Amino acid sequence: MWDRTGGRYDQATLRDLVETERGRANRAARVALRHENLLEAAIEIMRPFHLRMAELHRATEKRHRAAVELHTGYADAVKSWAEGPERAGLPPAFMAAVAEASGIRSLAVTLFTKGDGGAAVVVSDLVAAKVNDLEYVFGEGPSLGIPFETGVCGERELVSRWPRFGPAARELGVRAVVSARLGLLESPMGTLIAYRPEPEPDAEIARSTKVVADVLTDTALHPGTRLDVEDGLPVHPLFGDSDLRVVVHQATGMVMTTHHCTATDALALIRAHAYSLDESVIEVARMIVNRTTALN
Repeated sequence: MWDRTGGRYDQATLRDLVETERGRANRAARVALRHENLLEAAIEIMRPFHLRMAELHRATEKRHRAAVELHTGYADAVKSWAEGPERAGLPPAFMAAVAEASGIRSLAVTLFTKGDGGAAVVVSDLVAAKVNDLEYVFGEGPSLGIPFETGVCGERELVSRWPRFGPAARELGVRAVVSARLGLLESPMGTLIAYRPEPEPDAEIARSTKVVADVLTDTALHPGTRLDVEDGLPVHPLFGDSDLRVVVHQATGMVMTTHHCTATDALALIRAHAYSLDESVIEVARMIVNRTTALN
């Protein structure tokens, strides 16, 4: 069915993905159970091996069951929307469904693309959109770190590590962040950031964020996922609501030409206009490129 998600949502494909992940979870569970049973009767020298194998496969099972839960939650949300009265409003966003299922309200995916240095950004709510915008505007923040640092960054470190981004994020109610790598350790593809209102998120939030990142790596970013011929992004509902920040570069160039200013000044003008309209920098940049707004 056509649901205005850019062709990235397909009921049959999503059902296949869910069943594939459920099958992988069940296989991992069977292997884990076999090693758990062998552990009870194993000689002492073999016990560490069976314990390790059981733990590895239980972790694999957990990751695949999380994938089932997150994608099923999204499919159910789209179904409820599609069956609603005249399909009011926009279809549900994938990351919003992920946030609901994981219990982590404000999430942002930043995936760096090849070629032009742009970035695909997907957020779960308005808070994540505004705070992620600050990272781009100030040129610092958890999703821009290289190498990608994972874990919890509490309130004190938030300000000391990112002296411009940290205080600005606090004004929006964010007092800590939790980050997790997207992609494999040897080839990171981006970050998943959870923006948190509490000054020191607990370990469970950190574990949940990592599980979500692992699910996205295994599904949306898997090498076997088909790529869209137009934008080169994976054909997965995650990217149905993505913004390509290359549009900001285009808008910056246009403002530089019309206002005879530097790139830094042009970006500052775009940022100020975004704040005056209470819009994201990317949305204002898109309006500039489409010539539906002009900077005074």
